[in-house]
Amino acid sequence: MNSRERVIAALEHRQPDRVPIDLGASHQSGISASTLYKLRAALGLEQHDIPVYSLFQLLGLVEEDVRQALA
Repeated sequence: MNSRERVIAALEHRQPDRVPIDLGASHQSGISASTLYKLRAALGLEQHDIPVYSLFQLLGLVEEDVRQALA
């Protein structure tokens, strides 16, 4: 099941192969920089300062290594 099929299944109340995750496809679905820092630690990824792309909401930029770890 690809990501699109996974989201459609969840929206149609069918069981997807796993829970769809959205970490920043838009400003409404972003992840806070502090939570992203903790997520990186939990995934065992390299710790570094999190780039912030929305100063008002303090949303962190989700980098490719996080996306790959969650894929």
